Amino acid sequence: MTHLTPDEVIDAVDGLLSLDQKAHLSECPECRRQVDDVSSALAEAKQTSVPEPSPFYWNQLSTQVRAAVAADASGNGWRSWLRWQVLLPLGGVAAMIVALMIVLPKREAIVIAPEEPIAHEAAIAPDASGDALELLFGEFDLDTAAEAGVLEPGVADRAVLELTAEEQAELTRLLQAELTRSKS
Repeated sequence: MTHLTPDEVIDAVDGLLSLDQKAHLSECPECRRQVDDVSSALAEAKQTSVPEPSPFYWNQLSTQVRAAVAADASGNGWRSWLRWQVLLPLGGVAAMIVALMIVLPKREAIVIAPEEPIAHEAAIAPDASGDALELLFGEFDLDTAAEAGVLEPGVADRAVLELTAEEQAELTRLLQAELTRSKS
């Protein structure tokens, strides 16, 4: 068993130990010695008389406290922020932000000019069952939808082009599953 902590030693002096702690105290000479030392120190402290300070002491103390409060209140304004206790944590947070900006991968946006033709076959690799774009759009004409104001021209193309290879494969799988489910 471990020895009593300093808080438990004080609890022992006050008589507030649990049964397990009392059992340990009765068996452990080192813990008993610590409890006896604290008890004797407290007994000596109670017997010591402290003289009352002179009345002038309280006036001087009051003046010193007022001067210290006035000096602290005037402070340095913004200069009080230029202490290591403030700057060190702020510098640590700034260093963490910079490190995260360096380490985290940046996702590059694909910019497509509206007049530039989009090579669908190069953007999405077809799988064994057919072209992914055909699965995605079927008989739906995007140009007609764009002219009707339903879609902005190139929105769907840009969205599909921004997918990663894994996302494109998952999209193809989901669309195939939906098509086979709807044919059934």
